Amino acid sequence: MPHLAISKHVDAPPATVWSIVADFANVNWIPVAGVVEVEGEGIGMRRLIHGSGTTPVAETLTSMNADRMELGYSITDNPLPVARFDALVSVRPAGDAATTVTWNVDYDPAGTTEADQTAARDAVEAVYGMMAGWLADASSAREAT
Repeated sequence: MPHLAISKHVDAPPATVWSIVADFANVNWIPVAGVVEVEGEGIGMRRLIHGSGTTPVAETLTSMNADRMELGYSITDNPLPVARFDALVSVRPAGDAATTVTWNVDYDPAGTTEADQTAARDAVEAVYGMMAGWLADASSAREAT
């Protein structure tokens, strides 16, 4: 099972960044998200994010620790070339009014070849690299208001 860690420095306090990450039902900071359906509340809740594809991305909240500023989720239906996907997002102080956000991702490629493994890794890195940038933008915008 491959593992990736994608980190991003954010010029906003951890509490600001965490307030965005911890609001699992609200993904308005992701510009490619269209309609979002939310099922349930708390651990076990699901968000179905409709984007440009025909099938929504289905994400389930698996853990949340506000004291540690960590949130875990799994993705079952998604356009990425992965068969299984689990992520733990952590928000950590990084100096004066700054934060490091890290997605620790465990996944299984959809296929067994080396090309399948490379495609899965590249896709996860690309998507979470974009998400890290969008989260940084949303956090900075929230701090500016």
